[in-house]
Amino acid sequence: MGRLPSPARELMLLGTVPTLLLGAGLVWALERGPGGPPEIRAGATLTVDREALAEVDLAAVHEELVTDWVLSSGGMKSMQFRRIRREAGKDPNLGALLDRMELLMDVDPVLNAPELLGLVSTWNAYLTTAGEPWRLAGEVQVGDGGGQLLMKAYRVIWREGTVRVGDHRFPAEIRRRADRTSLPDAWLGHMHDHRDGVVILLDGVTGFALDHVWPLLDPLLEDELDPLQRAFAPSVRAEVAAWLTPEELAALEATAEDRYWMNRAAEAIHGRHQCGAAFYVARVPWDGMSGRDLATLQQAATLDADAPCPDVTETEALVFAVRSSHVRHTPGVRQALEHLAGLVGRAVAVHEARHAADDLALDGQPIPCLGCPPQTTHLGALEGSAYAASFAHPETGALAMYQACALDPDRAPERTAMVSFLAERLDPHGCAAGAPDDRVRRAEALQREIFGRAEPVSVPELPSSLPVGDAFEAP
Repeated sequence: MGRLPSPARELMLLGTVPTLLLGAGLVWALERGPGGPPEIRAGATLTVDREALAEVDLAAVHEELVTDWVLSSGGMKSMQFRRIRREAGKDPNLGALLDRMELLMDVDPVLNAPELLGLVSTWNAYLTTAGEPWRLAGEVQVGDGGGQLLMKAYRVIWREGTVRVGDHRFPAEIRRRADRTSLPDAWLGHMHDHRDGVVILLDGVTGFALDHVWPLLDPLLEDELDPLQRAFAPSVRAEVAAWLTPEELAALEATAEDRYWMNRAAEAIHGRHQCGAAFYVARVPWDGMSGRDLATLQQAATLDADAPCPDVTETEALVFAVRSSHVRHTPGVRQALEHLAGLVGRAVAVHEARHAADDLALDGQPIPCLGCPPQTTHLGALEGSAYAASFAHPETGALAMYQACALDPDRAPERTAMVSFLAERLDPHGCAAGAPDDRVRRAEALQREIFGRAEPVSVPELPSSLPVGDAFEAP
């Protein structure tokens, strides 16, 4: 299954005035027709209708109705479109966007992919200008049965962030997934246009902090780690120790083993799908399993006691029970994990900030990549620039390099090829050597050699802690 990239947008936000001026490129603007809904045409203006927008239940639209419409098929698709059109159409601007999307999807989602994704961008720009915290992400997927537009929904939980590269500043916001689909986010953050700034995806950041960083923090667990984790564990622990308080670090060291073994139990359960087991652990919360979930696990283990391919074993149920209890009864774990997630979020922001600076500096031109492998694509070179900058950051460089070296080459071949190239320039053994002690100096020199500059990157206005639970409380 292939993916079509998002188009470049031509859009300018006019300060605090609730009007959008959209270019005639790949974004189609709106203009009110006399006495009727807006008309889609290029080069027009869209004025935020605050009175009409206030009538729309934006939470229901993004958490439920968008997903129901996009993922439905056949006759259900028309019914689901009527549901979202009835609610979002209380604002004629949103209604007009939906009408155009439906038409393009019915004709040919693949052929009309640029316009469909442009309309998603216009939807986001409209809500941004209106001060609403809801966003969509669109992707046209191509499969054997044709193409389809998939959309994921987000709620912005922090929009006052700033990142800085050299003398340039870019806005930054943090988003949490709002829809209830199983569509994954491939990355921990993204940057589509420097004018929009950078986006940090909270769910991916907290997932990486919990599942990939926390288990590295107990030195006594090191023999259980895989080779890549063992290689990076000392440098990652050093960065985390510099960020957390001694009490926070002690809380995570005391519970790292709990998280590690719960993760292993979840993986074992998933691994038995190949022999017919049907049980699935969607995610392990920061504090382990709830009492209700533990009862479900124990019941499944009891029923499957003699099965050759059990959904859950007695040992796995016991692991979740004992380890969850220990995490919940260890003081200070949640505060420490939220502080850890804040550090991971900053590492992601550094990477995306470099993307924003490149987008501004290049203005659509290819990025120079001196000495890069001959097969390096433009995307690969851009990613190399961002990775090199993130490796050079004095606070989060080891974390960034660990995350990059852990990428799945099947899912991200261009990125993993570039990461391997950079890692081998930092140390002949590449990722297997972990993060070099003098990685900041080496990565800065590598940036100058390959990309002709090594501007400092900072994230002065991002929360130091990020929520790891379901409910967000503003920092």
